[in-house]
Amino acid sequence: MMKKLVLVGAGHAHARVLLELARQPSAEIDVVLISPAPLAPYSGMVPGWMAGHYHWEACCIDFASLCRRAGARLQLGVVQAIDARNRMLWIASGESFQFDALSLDIGSTATPPASTTVPVMAMRPLGLLKIQWDALRSTVTNLRAGSPFKVLVVGGGAAGVEAVFATRRQLARWAPHVAVDCVLATSGDTLLPALAPGAVSRTNALLDDKGIRVVYGFWASHFTIGSVVSQDGRSLEADVALWAGGAQAHGLPGASGLACDDSGFIRVDQYLRSVSHPEIFAAGDCASWQSPLPKAGVFAVRMGPVLAYNLRAYLLGLPLKAFRPQRRYLVMLGTGDEHAVAAWGPFAWQGNWVWRWKRRIDQRFLKQYNHVDI
Repeated sequence: MMKKLVLVGAGHAHARVLLELARQPSAEIDVVLISPAPLAPYSGMVPGWMAGHYHWEACCIDFASLCRRAGARLQLGVVQAIDARNRMLWIASGESFQFDALSLDIGSTATPPASTTVPVMAMRPLGLLKIQWDALRSTVTNLRAGSPFKVLVVGGGAAGVEAVFATRRQLARWAPHVAVDCVLATSGDTLLPALAPGAVSRTNALLDDKGIRVVYGFWASHFTIGSVVSQDGRSLEADVALWAGGAQAHGLPGASGLACDDSGFIRVDQYLRSVSHPEIFAAGDCASWQSPLPKAGVFAVRMGPVLAYNLRAYLLGLPLKAFRPQRRYLVMLGTGDEHAVAAWGPFAWQGNWVWRWKRRIDQRFLKQYNHVDI
């Protein structure tokens, strides 16, 4: 009998699982990918899309095509419940799926406080971001000449920094007649705390050059009419808020009885298996490594080959391989224009050449999955 493998989520690691199945098909494994949409954005290129350098489709992995090449079935939908004991899951339509092995690559989310007074755009999930971004364009282009428009980006990590640079550039292109003011607020006392000091100082200088104000120690807690309020009572005016706070776990794993860390992310062993359910694997942001890893796309990408090997090996009764995360990894931050800042360990660079370097890396990554030139 064929073994049933169900992949939940069109993340970077699952893209690699499907690519390996396309390269080396298995007649013994029946594969289903469950995803809300057939196109899934590559997170490394989303800031470039926001800044206007790419069309949306040029930033996405075509999972429908990838599934066809891998001999897998693509099921559009959202998983609502998992019965790990009986190896069953259900999607919103009510359809059920049995599995011999299950893999979760569902990423993380970012849930801002509820707001009825200020439009809020969460940087996760990315599919919803596109809808809201299109609506923002309509809003600013319809403003009268000289109208002020205040943008507040909440979050001092890479996502927030890239978002504020990208938003400033794109809104200036969409609505040159509007007086756009961008502010970046962070709860910390510095930006990009995980990066080399040289990269941070370069980024701060660029923010200053572009007239983007940074507010430190701002723990955004709630919204009032036209503003965002911090826990200490300070407020910042906003006509729109982009929420790029820390990664949060989806509720599905915990509700399904999987062992999770204190933040709700799935605890996995060195083989990327759930520590409580060895037939379930997890990779990317939704997985909690033994020693905490940053919620960065590079780790999902690096987990991909190990996950692909281990899912096949588990189903065929072969030994598994251990995942060994790298100590250092390259970080590249787009700064709106065709310019970027890069950091690797204690080293930092910036320039147009860094942007071209980043662009080549990103396009090469996508091309292996889509088989098309971008």
